[in-house]
Amino acid sequence: MRRSVRLGPSRSGAAAAGPRARWLVATVAGGLAGCVATPRFAGPLPVRNQHPAQLTVLHLPPARATVLPAEAADIRLDAAYSSLFLNGTGFARSYYMDGEYLRFGPTLRAGLGSDLELSVGLPFAHASGGFLDAFLIDYHDVLGLPDQNRDSVENGDFRVDATRNGNTVWRLEPGGVELADVPLSLTWQLRELDDGPALALRGGLELPTGDDDKGYGNGELDWGVGGLLEQRWAGMAFYCHAQHTFAGTPAIARRGGLSFADVTSLGATAELPLFEQLNALVQVEWETSTLRHLGLEVTDREQVLLWVGGRYHFAERAALEFGFGEDLVGYVSPDFTAWIGLTTITW
Repeated sequence: MRRSVRLGPSRSGAAAAGPRARWLVATVAGGLAGCVATPRFAGPLPVRNQHPAQLTVLHLPPARATVLPAEAADIRLDAAYSSLFLNGTGFARSYYMDGEYLRFGPTLRAGLGSDLELSVGLPFAHASGGFLDAFLIDYHDVLGLPDQNRDSVENGDFRVDATRNGNTVWRLEPGGVELADVPLSLTWQLRELDDGPALALRGGLELPTGDDDKGYGNGELDWGVGGLLEQRWAGMAFYCHAQHTFAGTPAIARRGGLSFADVTSLGATAELPLFEQLNALVQVEWETSTLRHLGLEVTDREQVLLWVGGRYHFAERAALEFGFGEDLVGYVSPDFTAWIGLTTITW
């Protein structure tokens, strides 16, 4: 007969340890931040959910509420690589996702004066069967995490599509490098940090430059609005963002009677200086699914991603950024995303 041995404190002991643990974490974090005489805060990592359908909808990335001064400009180049595996079926409908997705490109930010900042991105994408399947199966086994039956299919396979009444209503085609939809945004800073939390409003458009037949865009002009908040406390920086995007629907989905839903998202970030040149970042973002009208559990659920990363300032006005994303709601988002960025920084 198998016996289980319980390790650790009792329920009452754990409850008592809770406040002590939170106090210890806050003390350590504050102590680390206090060791950096002149912390350099540059804002959240501009990461996003790499679910291929979500990528067809405008997303205003996490950002500071402090805009660039007039005539100042920053440029960045970043790339995100995700492993995808998800499937579900229901009455006359299905969704299947198995593959890997790379999204990369430059983004330019420019200060316009009058507390305004313009941002323009040029994203590219590449989808394939990839090479991470065996690694991720072992990774889930070692940590005791469910692999969503990933080991039941051949490694390196690719298939991403949604069907309804026997018709394909959305798909992603693998192949070469594809231009995705081009995002533009304008941020208006309402309040500076000296007056309390910095606040900003922003709006954006996404031009339909991606091929919606292949799944790299939605073929329509998306637009969205949002807000930003930035605050400093205990030697750390905190950022929050909220937004809503009015999403377009690809032609293949319209022909099949499916409309892509608008997407609402909320996010928060903590930036902690560890050393003079290195900052740690922890981010979380919640968003609604643009495929929720398909009517399947795996496409209807809201999505939550956790990001852990850092920023290494290797020069006075340049930094290397890195991050790892993991879904907090099972059977929805990409299993795993690795993100890296190279950016110039204007303080």
